[in-house]
Amino acid sequence: MNSNWLVSRTNREYLNYLAHTFSISPVLAQVLVNRGLKEPDSIKEFLYPSLSNIHDPFLMPDMRAAVNRVKAAVERKEHVLVHGDYDADGVTSTALLVSSLNALGIKTSYHIPNRITEGYGLSSKGIEKAESVGASLIITADCGISSEAEISKARSKGMDVIVTDHHMPPEQLPEATAVIDPHRKDSLYPFKYLAGVGVVFKFIQALVADMGSSAMIKPEEFLDLVALGTIADSVPLLGENRILVTHGLKSINESRCRTGIRALKEVAGVNGGSRAGSLSYSLIPRINAAGRLDDAGAVVELFLTEDEGKARGIAGLLEEQNRKRRTIEADVLKSALKMIDGNNPDSAIVLASPGWHPGVVGIVASRLVDMFYRPVFLFSVKDSVAKGSARGIPPFHLYNAIDACADLLLGYGGHRQAAGLRIDLEKLPHFRDRMNGIVEEKLGPEEMVPVMEIDAAVKFSELNVNLINELTLLEPYGDSNRQPLFGARDIEVVNRNIVGKNHLKMLLKQDNSRIDTIGFSMGKQLESVKSAPSLDIAFVPCLNEWNGTRSLQLNLKAIRQSR
Repeated sequence: MNSNWLVSRTNREYLNYLAHTFSISPVLAQVLVNRGLKEPDSIKEFLYPSLSNIHDPFLMPDMRAAVNRVKAAVERKEHVLVHGDYDADGVTSTALLVSSLNALGIKTSYHIPNRITEGYGLSSKGIEKAESVGASLIITADCGISSEAEISKARSKGMDVIVTDHHMPPEQLPEATAVIDPHRKDSLYPFKYLAGVGVVFKFIQALVADMGSSAMIKPEEFLDLVALGTIADSVPLLGENRILVTHGLKSINESRCRTGIRALKEVAGVNGGSRAGSLSYSLIPRINAAGRLDDAGAVVELFLTEDEGKARGIAGLLEEQNRKRRTIEADVLKSALKMIDGNNPDSAIVLASPGWHPGVVGIVASRLVDMFYRPVFLFSVKDSVAKGSARGIPPFHLYNAIDACADLLLGYGGHRQAAGLRIDLEKLPHFRDRMNGIVEEKLGPEEMVPVMEIDAAVKFSELNVNLINELTLLEPYGDSNRQPLFGARDIEVVNRNIVGKNHLKMLLKQDNSRIDTIGFSMGKQLESVKSAPSLDIAFVPCLNEWNGTRSLQLNLKAIRQSR
């Protein structure tokens, strides 16, 4: 897909000032400025994430009420039900809450809804389970902010409800004992973008702070779960999320994590250090597979157990489910592509089929966004109701657009870039027409072309192993903190060939510097390279390790003829 190249530039004197202040290169200084970090204090906090910089949890509305209600449950020896969600954020949130409450001496059960039969949010089946186990308090994890009817039902049965969530609240908050959500309009909490597991962590942090030594737990013990759930939910890896994920990854990489995560690393073939990006392709798909195809309660058990044999058994089950998920996902993607009108899709891609598994439509929607750079809405149809997942593009506020179609929908919820929704099948054509109109109204033609943001234009002479080591200070990479992308102009091709199945390998030259490059799956561009007098390239610098030696290599992301 063609894209517009946007190269960031900053006053050179200022970059030199930052470089001198922090003993870093001007290249890294440019990247930091691109991340919105322009003052020494903010740069220091970013480069050296410290748990001492996380915020006071009591700045969140209703936190005091929630803490007091749980303390009362401890004193009264009440039974508590934790009601979670079926995705990775939801199951890590649930495991964190259950582990913490059990450690506080509270008898705790949990319920994870079935994606297909119950759907998202606090469910009637969950309330029935709370009633059957004798729970007098329900605490939601990564859900509940839009579950007014279900909360009213629970209250009518004599149960209190504490909501912990991070999704956008409706205009009218549910009438619960406490509603903890950093997105509340009356919230004074400095950081709005916690994942569901991050909100639960803040709740546990508040409980421990209030109970003092009697709590007998340390919130930091749960940062492995917090890291997994936060990375999985694609929230911005800035601010407090960056701190929590950085320290959670240390726990995972140093095998100080819980038994179930170690077992999952084993079946996924994860050895040594893991980065946020690698977890997104290794552990997290296996965690999500259970909720997509079956019962995600098994994942909670994986995170709760200390029995290594049981953990290995559950991890093996998740591995098998993930293989099955990949097959189903490929079939749905193939079917969806057949429905799209050539390479000129509508402004919003809205597709539906009764043959699509509802557990994978969100993944396939993300794939289609990458391929066509359009907001995508995929629906699985059953009994004249279409249940869908939506994924957006950066310049388009997906949730607001869906909200503008509320009169057509049976229900919806989500974020700026991802959402879930339900609609009567007969209304789907009206939804498609209106959504296309909204996209065309909000976005001009130039905004329907992806922008490749290049952090800095560099010379080959600036690229070396020291720079690559320095760039590791920017990790963990993720949403709003992507891996830096660099550009270089007027590059001469010394030699080029295809390696592997379809990878473009070239030796490139600028002035007196020569560097090996690799363009994965870029073999089709070999002919255009042959005819180009010189190239502009966009790339990520990396270290290539081969036969015990390490050398500088550029991982190509895009190439074009020099202009």
